[in-house]
Amino acid sequence: MFWIILIIILFIVLSLAGGYYVFNSVFLYKDKSKTDPDPDFIDSEKDLMRPTSKRYIEERKPYMKEMEKLQFKELSIISFDNLTLYGYLLRGNPKEVVICVHGYKSSMEEDFCDRLEIYRKRGSTVLLLNDRAHGKSEGDYLGFSEHDKRDVARWVQLINNMYDDPKIYLHGVSMGGATVIHCADMGLKNVAGIIDDCGFNSIVGISKHLIKDIYHLPYFPFGDLAWFWSVIITGISFNTSLGEDCVRNTDIPILFIHGKEDHYVPCSMSENMYEACASPKELLLVDGCGHAAAYLMAKDEYTAAVNRLMDGEFKK
Repeated sequence: MFWIILIIILFIVLSLAGGYYVFNSVFLYKDKSKTDPDPDFIDSEKDLMRPTSKRYIEERKPYMKEMEKLQFKELSIISFDNLTLYGYLLRGNPKEVVICVHGYKSSMEEDFCDRLEIYRKRGSTVLLLNDRAHGKSEGDYLGFSEHDKRDVARWVQLINNMYDDPKIYLHGVSMGGATVIHCADMGLKNVAGIIDDCGFNSIVGISKHLIKDIYHLPYFPFGDLAWFWSVIITGISFNTSLGEDCVRNTDIPILFIHGKEDHYVPCSMSENMYEACASPKELLLVDGCGHAAAYLMAKDEYTAAVNRLMDGEFKK
């Protein structure tokens, strides 16, 4: 009996430790240093950004240099849990404001240096966010779209306070795409459209996919235990916001964009949310495109779709 009890205790301890390891590796973000990936890794079978990883890295470089020349105004808010978060405003038409939300362990520069040209050509005011735990923004743990949607709500409030009755558009990439989708049913004032570029539908949905692909572990018990640690440490439950429910309960026009060969966030997530969406909508799927590379792979189609959304041309 003693050995049976000991084995059970060891199993519980090891399972909790494994779940904590998965949670910590996904949610904790203290080392923000950026290094170039190993050339042998890029577009390999282990690279979740394949098959357009190399093109994505190389073709953004001139955009990054161009972005460095722009004059941004630093803004800040205090989050619901008392973190100071930073955003960077590029002034344009005060009646048309785009709030841009970057992806997982990425940055506003990486995800929007290229897409920014759409809004510069329109003359829009653009607010680029640094998510919690990213860039200068405070925090150790990522909001993983769940806390981030509450942060975006505060940025929307700030923009409404700054400008007189603006039309506000939310544009998110990857985790940022999930964030803006999860804002869809929050009743945010003056939000006139949402662009979801390769966002996941829910934390539980993407964690099931990534635990299998990255860690090669079964979701049970490790995913469920990571969920346990997430609730205990960050207060984030994996299934609070489900993308299909958010878009089913909104009248905000939404543009869904996804690469057909995305190995990071399955393309089917955008397809499922598009089918569930009750508001005016469009779906842009890009052939031969991996994660987050749709703008570089289909610039004209991407730009035209964003312009149709912002010009009020979407229909149910």
